[in-house]
Amino acid sequence: MIEIEGVTFTYEGSSKPALSDVHLRIEEGDFLLVTGLSGSGKSTLLRLLNGLIPHFYRGKMEGRVLVDGIDTREASVASLSKKV
Repeated sequence: MIEIEGVTFTYEGSSKPALSDVHLRIEEGDFLLVTGLSGSGKSTLLRLLNGLIPHFYRGKMEGRVLVDGIDTREASVASLSKKV
């Protein structure tokens, strides 16, 4: 299961959040399609899920992202990539 709880993320060097107060729950076996206009936060959302944010892309993050109950801030990108 993946849970996003109140996540707001602003990339380093930007004053505008790429995502603002996102709440999402994805159960095992769910199928998810992410669509939207350019700049709407699709890539940022996926970077949150696989741990590239906060481990590779820097910025200010509020809230938390859990993958199988593990906070993505505390897990390596390699371990998260096996789950997402």
